[in-house]
Amino acid sequence: MSAVTISETRSLVLPLDTVLEALVQFDRKGSGLLLHGEVLQARIMSGSKRGDGIDVALRNPDSRIIEWHRFNFAAIAAAIISFCRAKRIPLPYAGVKSLTLDKEGITFRIENLVSVAKRADLQTDLSGQPLRYAKGYEPHAIIPTSKTEALV
Repeated sequence: MSAVTISETRSLVLPLDTVLEALVQFDRKGSGLLLHGEVLQARIMSGSKRGDGIDVALRNPDSRIIEWHRFNFAAIAAAIISFCRAKRIPLPYAGVKSLTLDKEGITFRIENLVSVAKRADLQTDLSGQPLRYAKGYEPHAIIPTSKTEALV
């Protein structure tokens, strides 16, 4: 028997606030840039010389200086995956993952192919004996008489 192939596509549309929350959680786990500062502003940047990503404005609590930091696609994808795992959102491990930037947020897309084996027709019961039906209950013995009734 051949397997049945299923093409699965998931699109998670995340607003900028959710992506920023994911970035902050992921960056703080790794003792990154966002650990010691206060996030003031974030904006999605696309088509710039430095590449696509998210710019985040941080204020250092000690010096009160505001600095902008860029998070690229790799950091954003890692943060989104970590965020989904923390929130128990299931993600396929072996799928092609891609990010798309919009003005409203980010679309995290996963494309996956799954092969499922076809089930064999049941000819035997759990003990291996051939299936037997009680007299009058065989599949071929049921005769419909109308749309709402069947004679056995």
